[in-house]
Amino acid sequence: MNEFLDSILGFLPQRAVFWTALGSALIVLLFQYVTKKLEEIVKLPYMEEENQKKRKMMLGQSSKDQQSKS
Repeated sequence: MNEFLDSILGFLPQRAVFWTALGSALIVLLFQYVTKKLEEIVKLPYMEEENQKKRKMMLGQSSKDQQSKS
């Protein structure tokens, strides 16, 4: 039985490789989370979706006003 398991699991890398990969993956995920949170914190008002919609509406109204005046 041990020989069978060794033949199947023998190609897998050592435990240290798995722990290194897991640690690296956690660091990457943590870095992405922190980056996303910091991006939300320093986001300027014009970058927010709601403000962009309001801006488009205001620009649309001002262009209609200018066309009606002409």
